[in-house]
Amino acid sequence: MFDKNYLRNIEEHVFKKAIRFKEDGGKAVGVYCAFTPKEMIAAAGAMPITLCAGSDKTIPDAEKHLPRNLCPLIKSSYGFALTDTCPFFHEVDIILADATCDGKKKMFELLKDIKPLYLLQLPQTSETDESLQYWIAELCRVKSILEELTETVITDLALSEKIKLYNGLRKAVNTVFELNTGKIPLVYGREICNIISMSGFEIDIEWRIEEIKSAIRIIRQRGGQFGSSVNDKPRILLTGCPTTNQKVLDAIEDGGGIVVAMENCGGLKTTGDLVNENEDPVTALAKKYLSTACPCMSPNAKRFEILKNIIENYHIEGVVELTWHACHAYNVEAYSVNRFVTDTCRIPYLQIETDYSKNDSGQIKVRVEAFLEMIKN
Repeated sequence: MFDKNYLRNIEEHVFKKAIRFKEDGGKAVGVYCAFTPKEMIAAAGAMPITLCAGSDKTIPDAEKHLPRNLCPLIKSSYGFALTDTCPFFHEVDIILADATCDGKKKMFELLKDIKPLYLLQLPQTSETDESLQYWIAELCRVKSILEELTETVITDLALSEKIKLYNGLRKAVNTVFELNTGKIPLVYGREICNIISMSGFEIDIEWRIEEIKSAIRIIRQRGGQFGSSVNDKPRILLTGCPTTNQKVLDAIEDGGGIVVAMENCGGLKTTGDLVNENEDPVTALAKKYLSTACPCMSPNAKRFEILKNIIENYHIEGVVELTWHACHAYNVEAYSVNRFVTDTCRIPYLQIETDYSKNDSGQIKVRVEAFLEMIKN
């Protein structure tokens, strides 16, 4: 059911609506990281577009400007912008970029020569009131930029409505993941990616929520036959860098495991918490997004709380950490995650450091299959 045709149908629907929106004069706002509140973009009447890329197709073009030993996510994203071969980037009117890792920050300096760009000065800690107040002020600046772009006043009522809408989306995505909290998992990780994908253009969110709910009903109905096929597969948590490229996810599930949960960006790390609907909307958005458990934050204690809860609630038997080459924040933090998973949670851990190419696919296959076999034994 949830194969490439399923996702292709979603992408086709979303693409057509997005192009009509643009043809009618709508504004599109590009985002790269999980710290920019899409609720605020939507409240201005604009369309959020997620721009992180997952293909190595444009990396050679990007390397004309960027060093080769840079994160593939950054190079791929910049390459698509540079070559204007991404329909999502092509439709963007302005980019709201978060000052997260050093690689992205420096890439954004080049990207602003291609599209208008505002760099949100993200505090590097979420644990002080000073950081929160700074982030509230930064979001107020973003609010003014969006109002000028769209010639629309962003009211508290409009913000509250979009907060409720996006909370509804988060709840639907969380429910998809929760299908795997039982003793027998009900859905593959690859299927989860297909079901929850926003396909770049974030438009017609109400329709996407209903599509996700429909998929949940189908999964629950297929029942015992699916359960018997995955009952003996090791239950894996995939953590680490964003799964913008699914080579490691595919290696796990092709190798005989099942990814029952993902903590990465777009997964439970970013959808798990809702925005407080009973608080001043800008303050509520600032609190929610500043608390994102990203390694660009120091300290990043919340990530370990999330990992512990997932391991317990999803009956995790092994943790695989994905690290893109030259992602120093995740790579350094992997040492602490390894210790936490193996010493505190007492389950096996495997880190895979890779890029977007297929050059190391054989090596990854061998390592993953050995890891899964160890869990079985």
